[in-house]
Amino acid sequence: MTSPTRAVLAGIGHYLPERIVPSAEVEAAAGKPPGWAVKRVGITERRAARPDELSWHMGASAAAAALARAGKTAADVDLLLVHSSASELYYPDVAWFLARDMGIPDTATVLGLRAACAGFLSGLKVAEQFLKTGAARCVLLVCTERMFRPAQSYERSAVLFGDGAGAAVLVPGETGGLQHVHIGQRSAGADRSVMANPMLHRAGRAAVSPDLVAEWEGRALPEDGSVTFWEGRDIFQNAVLRMGEATEAALAACGLAVTDIDHFLYHQANFKILKSLMRNFDLPTERVHTNIATVGNISSATVPCLLSEGIASGRIASGQRVLMAAFGVGYTFGAAILEV
Repeated sequence: MTSPTRAVLAGIGHYLPERIVPSAEVEAAAGKPPGWAVKRVGITERRAARPDELSWHMGASAAAAALARAGKTAADVDLLLVHSSASELYYPDVAWFLARDMGIPDTATVLGLRAACAGFLSGLKVAEQFLKTGAARCVLLVCTERMFRPAQSYERSAVLFGDGAGAAVLVPGETGGLQHVHIGQRSAGADRSVMANPMLHRAGRAAVSPDLVAEWEGRALPEDGSVTFWEGRDIFQNAVLRMGEATEAALAACGLAVTDIDHFLYHQANFKILKSLMRNFDLPTERVHTNIATVGNISSATVPCLLSEGIASGRIASGQRVLMAAFGVGYTFGAAILEV
């Protein structure tokens, strides 16, 4: 018996916290003028988790929805992949708390991932390898991000981030599913965006670019001890460039043109980045999904949330092709083409 050739999407789900935080509230706290977030990044509001609502709680809600839509239970999972960019824990990874609370079997492989905003695509790449080799038959991929609170320690990030989770169930198959998935990196940009824990803040500047040293030295520690620094211009330029490259590479790998793609799901970091990509590839507005206005940047959970929302609403239908692309700090980026 030959190994299956595709990782097929069997179910998708997402979760957003109930609390809505309008941009006006965040702008006031961050010292930004009224309307700044809408004008500069296209965000009117975002979701924020309750103090007792932790990342694995949100992830479990998204995962339960994905499993239900796939007709699976936690007992069917033999590989659990969990991504969280700014976890509440140094260790163990939140993956094991999610596995515990959901009742994932002890026989399952559990892995925690960290690839920032490209986390969902990285998870798809790992899932594909396990499924194609037969090492797994049912993969649960969860991206859960509690980004709002840590973002408030830095005025540049305060208006951007929100909380949320997305999850996908993938199974082996011969047709449909993932036609292509690729992850790339440019580690020369690793010091362009850094969130440092208290130990690093006190111990040295090895992870911070020289351009940010003065800002680092002059900043007081916030309550949670973490400090964030980034160079917005460099991140913006690389996001447009690298997601553009990933889009071109994915289309070329599959022998497809832009007109062959029914839906485009790009990471939602800044609406101006989306507009640049739409202009560069002449993408029809109706094919580009957006939710940045109401959820902000939810890091790795962005793309699965867009996919879940699109399928739940009926906008994305069976048999259609979806191109997904993301860019994250590190720098890491990638793209995937999925036949639903």
